[in-house]
Amino acid sequence: MLEAKVVNTEEELFVELPMVQPTGKIRVKARNYFSEYGIPVATRQTPVNQKCYVEWQIGYDLEKNADNLSKTSIPQFTYINYKEKSKIVYELCEIIYYAVQKSLVSIKEVKDCYEKIKAIEDKDTFEELETMNISRTNARETIINGLQYYKMTISYPLLVHKFGNYDILAEIAIKEKQRAVGTQAMLYLCLPITSLIFQTPPIGRTLNAKETACWIIHKEEAKLALEVFRIFGMLSPKHHHDVLSIFRTLFEFCA
Repeated sequence: MLEAKVVNTEEELFVELPMVQPTGKIRVKARNYFSEYGIPVATRQTPVNQKCYVEWQIGYDLEKNADNLSKTSIPQFTYINYKEKSKIVYELCEIIYYAVQKSLVSIKEVKDCYEKIKAIEDKDTFEELETMNISRTNARETIINGLQYYKMTISYPLLVHKFGNYDILAEIAIKEKQRAVGTQAMLYLCLPITSLIFQTPPIGRTLNAKETACWIIHKEEAKLALEVFRIFGMLSPKHHHDVLSIFRTLFEFCA
C-alpha cells in the first residue's frame, strides 16, 4: 500500500500522494456537495471529474521500529506517547516542522496553537462528549425473502470543519474501536482534486498505474496543517497528550 511522502527542498515543500488506491489511508472519492456521503472512485477505470476529492486519513506518528524509520524524513524526533511507547513523528508533523523552518508559519502561531490545545480539558475532547455518542433507532419489524427481521439504523457522529474560504475540509467521525471497547475519533483531510498538481491535468481522464499528485505547501496550506494538528489535540485525551508532547519534541520554544 503506497503512502504519502513529505518532500522538503530548497525551493518548496510538498506532499506526494498516491492517486490510484480505491482503499487505504489515501483514496479518491466523489460527491456533489460536502454533506453528501463520498463514494470511492476507481480512478484507473473511471475518468476523474470536478466532483472528485482526495480523502486522506492523515497521521502524525508511527511506532519506532526499523521498518518505519524510512517512512519519515525526520526520524531523529522521538517522543513517548500516551501509552508510554516510543514513537517517531510522521506526515502532519513533517509538514509543520518544515513549515516553521521555511517561515511559512511563525513561531508565534505555533506557540498560540500549543497554548490553545493545552487549555483543553480531557472531558471536553470529542471522545468524552455525550453529544458525540453513537445512536441506534428503535427496531422495526420487516420481512425480507420470507424471513422476519428487526431493522434499526445506527448513526455515527460526523463533524466537518471548513478551512476559511477553501474547499478543503476536515472530517471527524466517531466510530467503534475495532480491537477494543469504546469509541474513537477518526480524522480525515479532504482535498479537492483541483487543489493538487498532476504531471498531466486529471479532469476527464483515467489515471495511470502508480500515478501520484502533489499538494504544494504554501503559507495558507501550512496554517491549515497547523489547524489540523490543533483539531487532533481535541479528539481524545490520548491525542491531546500526544500532540502536546510532539510540540515539545519538535520545538524548544514550547514548554
